[in-house]
Amino acid sequence: MAARKITLHCDVTVRDIVCMAIREYAHAAYPDGGSECAQVARYTLLELAADIEAGISEHNQSVEISKRPRAMVKAAFEYYFNRMDEVEGTTSTHQRQLFAELLDERTVTTSELQAAVARDNGP
Repeated sequence: MAARKITLHCDVTVRDIVCMAIREYAHAAYPDGGSECAQVARYTLLELAADIEAGISEHNQSVEISKRPRAMVKAAFEYYFNRMDEVEGTTSTHQRQLFAELLDERTVTTSELQAAVARDNGP
């Protein structure tokens, strides 16, 4: 039987980006006044962001979450990086890969994120 949970492993800086991406996507994809299903999806994402924020701290760098909203979280990362690329005129290929690996239970740190940003902005 497939696992029903995944564990996110990251530090507070990466956690903050994860939560921001999820929240921004929740508000954009499922605005107030939408269908009942859309409101459930929005609530689920906002609660997930709160759980991640509460679970990862300076002293605890992992949190277990349901695997069910994984596709929505991937969409949230895409939305976040698409918007960032558009605003900054950049390409975030390495950063996107890093966040995809986070959903595969790989540990992602601020230093790895900084290296990905440098590769994305490099020559």
